[in-house]
Amino acid sequence: MVVIGSGAGASYIYDGLTSSSFMLLKSGEPFCLIDLGLGVGRQVIERFGQFPRNIVITHNHSDHAGDLAVVLRVELAKECKSKVIAATAVTERLKQHRIAEHLEQMNAEALADWVAVDENEKTDIGFGLTIQFYQGVHSELSYGFVVRDENGHARLSYTGDSKFETDLYQNLSEADVFIMDARPKANPWHANFIEVKEWLTPNGYILGHGLTKEQAMTEYASLPLLLSNQQIKF
Repeated sequence: MVVIGSGAGASYIYDGLTSSSFMLLKSGEPFCLIDLGLGVGRQVIERFGQFPRNIVITHNHSDHAGDLAVVLRVELAKECKSKVIAATAVTERLKQHRIAEHLEQMNAEALADWVAVDENEKTDIGFGLTIQFYQGVHSELSYGFVVRDENGHARLSYTGDSKFETDLYQNLSEADVFIMDARPKANPWHANFIEVKEWLTPNGYILGHGLTKEQAMTEYASLPLLLSNQQIKF
């Protein structure tokens, strides 16, 4: 897994930080993109040269889905129809709102292959891996997820954007690599560093949401923060 960005809602526009996103790779080849917010599309092209077919979207905020409409249309024109994987309720929001700019020309099914995943269900993302979504608590309907291998073992999990919720963290913490979204200061829609501290076992990481590299290396150097370009094997 390669971290593409760790920006927050306004970070790309005001601070130049690419939005929060990850790329999953097998033998160096990208096969699944996690979130496609503002600025992510350009980073994918610069780092990998192309988009994988599989694109997972955790929710419809601009820092997680802002580049989606443009990427889907351009990839379709290149005869590379994307597969968008999301929780069922998120899929409906993306179809109705995120890609609305294209709906006078084509319907959602013509633009992309949509894989709507119900809770308690899993779907394939490649190389024997499946993804299962777990709802968080956020200002927009948002889901975290667990990625499992062919034996059902939890390899990777991510909370997505959510306030701290014990049930969500318990469901996700079994994974070999557990990534938590958290902020330095408390707010109603995101966990904060104090709340997630007890979950920072050796397999736990915090996405450095909206933090610069300098802040991560000075003010929060004691925390296992993930920032752009960091890599984790799972």
